[in-house]
Amino acid sequence: MATLTLIADPFPDWEAEVQSAAARDLAQGIADTAPRSCSARFLVSRGLAAPEFSSPRIRTEQLPIRANMLPIMWQSGATARPLDGEFVHALTPLMPLRARGDDDGSQTSVTIPHSLAWEAPALLGSAQARLFRSFTKRAVKHADVIMTPTHATARVLQEHYGADLPVQVMQLAPPSEFLRPADDAERRAALGLPERYALTTAAPGEHGRLEWLFDALRADPALPPIVALEGVDPGPGVRERDKEPTAPAALSVPEELQGRVIVARPRELADIGAVLSGAVLLLQPQSFLGAGYTLLGALSAAVPVLHAGHPATDELVLDAGVSADGAGAFAAEFSRLFRDPEALARLAVLACDRSRGFSWRSAGWQLWEAHANL
Repeated sequence: MATLTLIADPFPDWEAEVQSAAARDLAQGIADTAPRSCSARFLVSRGLAAPEFSSPRIRTEQLPIRANMLPIMWQSGATARPLDGEFVHALTPLMPLRARGDDDGSQTSVTIPHSLAWEAPALLGSAQARLFRSFTKRAVKHADVIMTPTHATARVLQEHYGADLPVQVMQLAPPSEFLRPADDAERRAALGLPERYALTTAAPGEHGRLEWLFDALRADPALPPIVALEGVDPGPGVRERDKEPTAPAALSVPEELQGRVIVARPRELADIGAVLSGAVLLLQPQSFLGAGYTLLGALSAAVPVLHAGHPATDELVLDAGVSADGAGAFAAEFSRLFRDPEALARLAVLACDRSRGFSWRSAGWQLWEAHANL
């Protein structure tokens, strides 16, 4: 009987809460696809509430270490000894690893969810970026399997750790909380959202490019209002987060755009699912992509994407959206789509079709297959 252990605690960046939610869904996917007599184990740090799973094939165990100590403790190979002989996976590089012999029975796989630590380290903060790269380097050295959610991220790893680095692409899926909740209309009303809107997770600055959207609204008074979802992508307050995670600074909307840009501050993750399901279009002008959960949630809600052509975003969206490189081109595409309802409707159908390629059950099956092939 084999048990696949999933590390529940994620790397401590701005996506940590979403990664934790994704880990819960992946655990269910692992249990649903477990071969006969196999099971899943959900390993969570001390002090955190253990989730309740409906599947009898999942058991939850707590580490004797608190979450804030894991990045320190797991830099030592000695902390990986209790996992000797286990099958272990982590959705982020935060995982205890050490050099092992060929015959101890251990199998370790690690997902590197994005390439921010190399492409835009300022968004993580210098200390966080160094820590992310450090844990990734350990994973490249000691893990049996390195995985990424896109080929674009895999290529970045190969650029930095060798073109011959074997990387498997495991497509992720939106966390359950990012799907349409039963009370989605009530949640949107509580957040003060309009009936029809475009949605963005952009933040001000060189990488977030929220200014592109402000310029588009100024150029075209007929565009619908934009809802800016806070706390999903890194904002201005994240760059100097060298010790403890801090909340991004609140978005500032120019006076002339008050009423046309609505800032939504989700109270819990399910609010994000409600906001995504009510949008007509997702605007992604950013020059980066995190793990992509918000984008995947939008596709699941049949919401097409207008993006700036980042390779990982383009790979996930494919024909379920439109790419525009540059502020002027982005504004022009934004206006064109809302002047052509048929084109927007076609993209919505393609977004729904595209979303069917992402599921936690498929991810769970791929993990079992990867470990079976070791």
